[in-house]
Amino acid sequence: MNTALIVIGVVCAIGIFANLLMQMRKPQGALPQIDLSKDITRLEKELGNAKQELAENSGKSKRLFIELEQTKAKLDAVERERDNAQKTLTKAEAKREDQEKEHARGLEKIDAAERALKEERQRVLQSEVEAKKIAEEERDRLWNDHENAVIATLTDLCKLPHLQFTSYSNNNLPDDFDGSLKPDFLIEFLDQYVIFDAKASKAQSLQTYIEDAVKKTAEKVRKNSKIYPHIFLVVPTEAIGELKKLIYAKDEYYFYIVSREALAPILSSLRRISTYELAETLDPQKRENIINMIAELAAHISYRNAHEILLTKMGAVTLERVAQIDPEIASDVEQKKNEKKISQLAPSEIKRLATSLSEQNLEMQQLTSPKAAIRKKHLQNVEEVIAQKLL
Repeated sequence: MNTALIVIGVVCAIGIFANLLMQMRKPQGALPQIDLSKDITRLEKELGNAKQELAENSGKSKRLFIELEQTKAKLDAVERERDNAQKTLTKAEAKREDQEKEHARGLEKIDAAERALKEERQRVLQSEVEAKKIAEEERDRLWNDHENAVIATLTDLCKLPHLQFTSYSNNNLPDDFDGSLKPDFLIEFLDQYVIFDAKASKAQSLQTYIEDAVKKTAEKVRKNSKIYPHIFLVVPTEAIGELKKLIYAKDEYYFYIVSREALAPILSSLRRISTYELAETLDPQKRENIINMIAELAAHISYRNAHEILLTKMGAVTLERVAQIDPEIASDVEQKKNEKKISQLAPSEIKRLATSLSEQNLEMQQLTSPKAAIRKKHLQNVEEVIAQKLL
């Protein structure tokens, strides 16, 4: 701005000086001569100063122009760097936003997986709790029904014409019976009382429960001459398979763990003994041997019933697995099964074998005759394999 003013001033001065020169050259007529040399000298000096200042200002203008161009170049470079930085920043922000979104999606997936896992755990735990509750309820129902069923079965059996035992329940004990012990069922037998006690357990270990019941019962009947030394503890048939031991000897008493199905043959055997014409004169050892034999028969029947129940369950599981194979194959199997006729056992054959032990032995011998030409060691190998399969 200052430079422009100076330039304008110089131009004006030059104009004035030129105008004066022109006036000086014009004829003036009779006017007097004016001495303008001093003004001319002064103006020339001012003109020189103006020119010098103009030259200096021109140099400054050039330098300023160069600096301006350099500044513009630097500004352009800075703007390019700024633009590049902005682009880089934009890309970085976009990448960061994508990463944040991906991280958020990952967190959502993790949260969803954790919720699903938690829900699955809760579902499994709830299922286990419900299954355990159902199992306990079923077990309680089984034991409760079992106790009532045992008493009802014994009551009905004792009323049969060929048995006719005088019986008592825990609500109707004999007058001469010790009230500290209240078994579920009693029968009179040779001036004593045979105890039948239906055991109901909610314990997880049935074996431990039975052992504890044997111990407590033995303490209650100890030295009681009215109690027959053979005591029968009745458990559900399904529970027989859980027990490793079915006969206990405790303080001169014998405890037999039997199922409800074994009660009829036990009572029949006791009736045979009580009605035996020489029962009063039987040697105590012979009488004890007979009782032991009856107990072994009862244990055998209980084991047999347990095995048949377990095998039936295994068969049911196998049939369920058959139904789960390929649907077409399962359908064909079901169709073929329905076409099969149910095999009928001849009543005459059943009666023939049931009434004759010799016929049974003969039939069993025929199953192994004629003997196959197989070496003994091969038979032993097969027996070992079968034994392992059955374990």
